[in-house]
Amino acid sequence: MRIGMWEFAVSTMAISGLSFAASAGKPEDVYPSRAISIVVGYPPGGGADALARILARHLGRELGKSVVIVNRPGAAGNIGAESVARQAKPDGYTLFLSARPNTIHKMMYANLKFDFMQDLSPVSLIGTSPNVIVTGKHSGIRSVHDLLDRARAAPGKVMCASSGIGTTGYLLCEMFQQEAAINMEHVPYKGSEQGYVDLMGGRVDVLFTTLPAAAPYLDAGTLRGLAIMSQTSTRHPVNLPTMSDLGFPVLDLDAWAGLMAPAGTPAGVMERLNSAINKLLITEEMANELDRLGYIAPRQPNPPDVLQALVAQETERWTAILRMRSIFPFH
Repeated sequence: MRIGMWEFAVSTMAISGLSFAASAGKPEDVYPSRAISIVVGYPPGGGADALARILARHLGRELGKSVVIVNRPGAAGNIGAESVARQAKPDGYTLFLSARPNTIHKMMYANLKFDFMQDLSPVSLIGTSPNVIVTGKHSGIRSVHDLLDRARAAPGKVMCASSGIGTTGYLLCEMFQQEAAINMEHVPYKGSEQGYVDLMGGRVDVLFTTLPAAAPYLDAGTLRGLAIMSQTSTRHPVNLPTMSDLGFPVLDLDAWAGLMAPAGTPAGVMERLNSAINKLLITEEMANELDRLGYIAPRQPNPPDVLQALVAQETERWTAILRMRSIFPFH
């Protein structure tokens, strides 16, 4: 049967139209077409929230769509992680800002019904930040050696504050006790603000926290820094010995933040996000904003595999530490 030129043209256009529609229908081809949410597992006003808002502003500008922050605090950031892992569609429109406490959620919280490494996929490492040990300016503790002497003289009497059970501060306090062979009393708070108030008021003795969170208090002179737990240089004018300087190299551990998406998010969407974020991280404007907050942008290249490897390493390390400290899940 002969097909005329017009019929051929019509059939060709129809096939092309179907192909175009199928291509245009791929999420990665039109992503993003609406606002994106980044879930933060901590209250507004903290270091993680501040970092997320910097990222949201720049990422929204780069992608041409609004990026909004949703705060869902609780369980050291794991309530927010669970909400994204179990409730969000894998379409790139709901993301999660992760950190160290998410890697040990199964060890700490038996009631959380998700698997961080299986239910969430890495998009990009966002930055790292030094941790610091701080005390009140009237505490009488002027160095880590003073802290160790006091803890050894009165086991279980020195009070170590953190922003909550399972947080990075909590983990570092546990690891510090293990490495120094001392015993301190852990005082968990619901967030860091009341911990700082009690530290300044002399009701607790020391706090393990991030440099971005402690910087305003150090700058104002209301807290005294004892050590920086990092070998990474920062432009913040903090002049403290590292834990390596003090004989505890294993305690030089940076905090970190990474962006995750629900497992099953299309590869094209993940690539779009990773590319956009890394394009931002090498700009002087964003690097300066991160630096002022106390964060350092990761080295390039920075594919999702970098964050994936970090999460696996952190999970193995901290799971072992919690087991050695006989810390079991909370129900």
